Amino acid sequence: MDSPPPPPRFRRRLLVVMLLTGLIPLMLLGALAQGVLERVLSVSIAPVEGVLDGVSADLERRGLPQGALDDARLNLAQAELARRALVRRVPVFIAALGLVSGLVLAVAAALLGRVLTRPVGTLIDGMRAYSRGDLSVRLAVPEPPRDELQFLLGQFNRMGQELLDQRERLKTAEQIAAWQDVARALAHELKNPLTAMKLSLARLSRQDDSAPPDPTRLAEAVALLQEEVDLLMRMTQSFSTFARLPVPRFQDVGLRALLAEVCTLYAGSSPVPVELEPGPEVQLHADPDGLRRLFGNLVKNAAEASGPDTSPVRVALRAEVDGAVHVTVNDGGRGVPGVLSGAVLTRGLFSTKPGGSGLGLPIAQKIVHEHGGTLRLEPGASGGTLAHVSLPRVPPGSQVTS
Repeated sequence: MDSPPPPPRFRRRLLVVMLLTGLIPLMLLGALAQGVLERVLSVSIAPVEGVLDGVSADLERRGLPQGALDDARLNLAQAELARRALVRRVPVFIAALGLVSGLVLAVAAALLGRVLTRPVGTLIDGMRAYSRGDLSVRLAVPEPPRDELQFLLGQFNRMGQELLDQRERLKTAEQIAAWQDVARALAHELKNPLTAMKLSLARLSRQDDSAPPDPTRLAEAVALLQEEVDLLMRMTQSFSTFARLPVPRFQDVGLRALLAEVCTLYAGSSPVPVELEPGPEVQLHADPDGLRRLFGNLVKNAAEASGPDTSPVRVALRAEVDGAVHVTVNDGGRGVPGVLSGAVLTRGLFSTKPGGSGLGLPIAQKIVHEHGGTLRLEPGASGGTLAHVSLPRVPPGSQVTS
């Protein structure tokens, strides 16, 4: 599931900063301009009217025409009307200027925020791809970078390439370590049957050629050789099965019903009862065949570790609030000395049980890993071994079908 988009706080803060830094000086300048204009426009024409009245009286005493004076009075009245109109419109003009400036600044802040956050969004997309494990994603960056953000994107690409190289080196190292573990396990497993076969051949080669062959001795040697060859064949088949485990096919699974089926299957052949604790059904997206193999191995191991006089094998299922599903298998055997988890479960490819291949836990660990879960063995509270399996309801990378 993709993470949610980042909150647009940067753009909001940029908008607020640009509005504050732009509108505050503009408002102060507008207030100053309004005061100046109002002072200029507040100049009264009363003194001019007094002068015109004096000139009119003088022209009247002399008997001269006053046409020009009337025109002057008309122009003066029109000027007064214009002055009063400007006085009324100055605040409206200043407010309109502030509103237009605010809109221009808001649009500029939005465009600038988009320009500045576009590289950040590209970087977030790349980080999401890396979080999904896709280290092959490379961000589009011009060469050479023109600013610090483009330089950051280039460094991100370089980091991705370095991580990809380190992953390949780590994969190679893990493969080498895995082959070393397999070689160590095979050497340990093959040593005993090969030693027995060598001793049997030595017994056959020490027979006296002059004496007739001893049928009993030959039969014992051949039987021992046949037994060890059968053991080697079972080991070979087990390793072949482990190498050819099928690819998981995820679908909706009712886990309690599946566990009940597994418990019923192994209860008949187990020396102790196998009990599934009651509880509600839990649905998850998983590979049912893989889960049957996983819990079948755990229940079988628990049953074989328990004796006739021990407590029954108990299987419990619960769903936690964290979205994970937890299954525990508790037996009454000797138990484990400490907590075992992770790679420790895949290193000891050997078995202490007759005819065992030692691959039960590695197979279980592989299936749990494919489901994005965890497997842990720990000492039980009342003795025995507690196997704890944690599975997500939806494995990472799988597609949920509706």
